[in-house]
Amino acid sequence: MQLTAIIASTIIALAPVGTQAWANDGRGVWVANNSWHTIRGVRVHEACTRMNDANTILRDVPCGYWLDGAGTIINGYCRLSGGSVACI
Repeated sequence: MQLTAIIASTIIALAPVGTQAWANDGRGVWVANNSWHTIRGVRVHEACTRMNDANTILRDVPCGYWLDGAGTIINGYCRLSGGSVACI
């Protein structure tokens, strides 16, 4: 148990700043978290970025993100909305 905690703490401590956490939905589809990032001055929903790439903003493409810990996934399209790019 302590070894697992030490390994997990080390992984978290060594993770680069701006790391995005995506998770597999069990069907092979990677789903973003419900979080926001600022990329080149634009507020962007994580679902509208490319997985493991904090520099690419996606628009007019399908997107999805985890809404809660119960596994609810919200699906939409990446759209420019009020100066932000959101999965709506």
